[in-house]
Amino acid sequence: MNKKLLCIMCYLFVALPIFSQSKEKSILIPELSDFIILKCDLSAPAKDKKTINQAFQKGLNSIFINDKELASYATNKGMVAVSQYTMSKCQTIPDNIKDKNKTTLVFARERSDGYLRNALLDHCFVELLNDTIAGEERWLKKLISSSLDIRTRLINNNTRMVVDITNKSSIPYHIRITQCDHLKPEQNEVTLSPMSQTTLFLNGDDIKSPQYTLRASIKNALNTEKKPLKCAFRLRGMVYMVGTESQNIYSIIPAPRSLEEKQGKFIFNKETRIILKDKNAEAPLRFLTDRLTRIAQLPLKIQNSTKNISGNYVIFSRANDPTLGNEGYKINISPEQIQVLADKETGFFYAIQSLLQLLPPEIYSNTTAYTNEWSIPTANITDIPQFEYRGLHLDVGRHLYPVSFIKKYIDLMSMQKMNRFHWHLTEDQGWRIEIKKYPKLTETGSMRKETIINRYSAAIPGIYDGTPYGGFYTQEEIKEIVAYAKERYITIIPEIDLPGHMLAALATYPELGCTGGPYEVGTRWGIYDDVLCAGNENIYSFIEDVLLEVFKLFPGEYVHIGGDECPKTRWKSCPKCQSKIKELKLKNEHELQSYVIRRVEKFLNKNGKKLIGWDEILEGGIAPNAALMSWRGVAGGITAAKSGHPVIMTPNTYVYLDHYQASMDISPLANGRICALEWTYGYNPIPKELTEQEAKHIKGVQANVWTEYIKTPEQVEYMAYPRANAVAEIGWSSPEHKNWEDYLDRLQYQFKRWQFYGLNCATHYNSK
Repeated sequence: MNKKLLCIMCYLFVALPIFSQSKEKSILIPELSDFIILKCDLSAPAKDKKTINQAFQKGLNSIFINDKELASYATNKGMVAVSQYTMSKCQTIPDNIKDKNKTTLVFARERSDGYLRNALLDHCFVELLNDTIAGEERWLKKLISSSLDIRTRLINNNTRMVVDITNKSSIPYHIRITQCDHLKPEQNEVTLSPMSQTTLFLNGDDIKSPQYTLRASIKNALNTEKKPLKCAFRLRGMVYMVGTESQNIYSIIPAPRSLEEKQGKFIFNKETRIILKDKNAEAPLRFLTDRLTRIAQLPLKIQNSTKNISGNYVIFSRANDPTLGNEGYKINISPEQIQVLADKETGFFYAIQSLLQLLPPEIYSNTTAYTNEWSIPTANITDIPQFEYRGLHLDVGRHLYPVSFIKKYIDLMSMQKMNRFHWHLTEDQGWRIEIKKYPKLTETGSMRKETIINRYSAAIPGIYDGTPYGGFYTQEEIKEIVAYAKERYITIIPEIDLPGHMLAALATYPELGCTGGPYEVGTRWGIYDDVLCAGNENIYSFIEDVLLEVFKLFPGEYVHIGGDECPKTRWKSCPKCQSKIKELKLKNEHELQSYVIRRVEKFLNKNGKKLIGWDEILEGGIAPNAALMSWRGVAGGITAAKSGHPVIMTPNTYVYLDHYQASMDISPLANGRICALEWTYGYNPIPKELTEQEAKHIKGVQANVWTEYIKTPEQVEYMAYPRANAVAEIGWSSPEHKNWEDYLDRLQYQFKRWQFYGLNCATHYNSK
């Protein structure tokens, strides 16, 4: 591989000198809050400690090393040892961005060889040569947007906009303005000089919109096709006060498949009528009328025809359009009427969710709200989801949350058109579902004696709070939540994790383990060696008894059985497990786990249910009819899809919402790497390795919220949002209808809705 310097971002709020491009010039890169930076020399592997010392003295903090002893030496100096494996993987980088004369900026989320490799493989870098940068568009845009601070002022009686742009980097940007809505720039071409402020002027007859979009190409920023980068920048216009005329704002998330903006608006008033011509709209309709009645004080009358109507009206009719499927809809809005068309209840429900997002954000208040007018901008909308499965997960095994919050979690999902709630109900640290045949599961298994309060590591002593922690959901509470979700067209997928992550059950019934105990409910995080004894026939009757009660509570077709992180340590020394391996003529313990999963699947299928599990169920051979959740990256999903199994993509690298979302230095304790909003938003669930036919087995996408370090409902909200909102758009909107800048614009209005709704979301991307 050609010699190059590879850089990765370091800390929030610090502009760092990276390295010398020449003796005279030093490059300054502004902070990227969700990345760290490394200076690397990957030209050739280090041969000895002297080479490492020389690199360290030059200011390098990462180096290519193909020797374990030298790697350990470099690690002890605080350097990242880049492995031969990473270097071999980097050979997949396209030749047109491997110029030895260029400097490469690589964005990664953690100081480690693995994250450097993942960044390179994802083309998560840009290259610099003199004053020109080149690379994949989203990383160029990331670099540029972090470099520019844009502020606006209105002068000359709101007919002239002054735009002050501060370029915080030492890279100049040569910009050609192509459009700025109806405003006219006084300069079409301008250079944003490094480390300085540049002022632009735009003119208009009456600058009264709250926001404008300046579209431009950056001549010295080249994408991978060597074409100038096209960017869009938000410019703040008039900030509206209560009582002024509102503007048409189209801010629907997820983005509709088609939205045609029009002039004018539909205004709700006391004379507005609702015409119900399709009974499929009757149940979903209450989600609109309830908010109009409670929040807007507009109790609208409902009738079956347009007779005797003197004002405007909203009409719900059958679409008779097979292309809309079960969840698609159309909305045609004029000042006189809103026409809502769908063929199924779910389609009408999602149409109503879009109508609510077109109303002023105050409609999401929890009490009576007041606004200038309750209006919806005129438009024609056609909308159909990309994936049939659009999921959000919540782990209640580590920390428990009240029923009221679970309902709120479901409400938030329904607002953004997600339709699967994956409820992780059992864990090493707590059993959270009442099983009447085994009451001790909740009497004993739901309670741990204390909880670790620092980050768990096998190398670091744990610090514990000394306080018992427990609780569970009764079957009546679960029935209540299932019914609540069903009203919002959400199916709940329960997870009973097995054969691993069963320590809470073993603490209750030690005879189900390989050693017979004694066991205790887990007090720390991580993986435990003690799992269900696969050679003990009693575990199968136990599993079946538990699942029979689960079946009665959850009417959905799938039951999640986990299958993940099951160490084989106990099985290898257990006489019963080894006897079972010999009896069944299995090759090893991995095939023994596959036997457990296949046996459970047969029981599920016999009872009209389907099995879904984490990607470890591939090990030893996947069960014949199983669906798979690919969480350890995308490899498991690719393998399962190629073999014809249904797949839900949920890779920890993109959609694990328990991971940090910004600089670890300023964020609450969390899991793993940094997973920023735009990183999540940029994920495409269809792997490029699949053929068009194989890609049909990718049924959807899901975001996961594991709660080791998430103690309260408020913290769940903070970690999940806005990233769960981005995942909702990934699942609903096809790639050609996704656009980061446009999403970020729409997200600003989503923040307002969440503010009225009372959501404790993270505000890193709230710019208003």
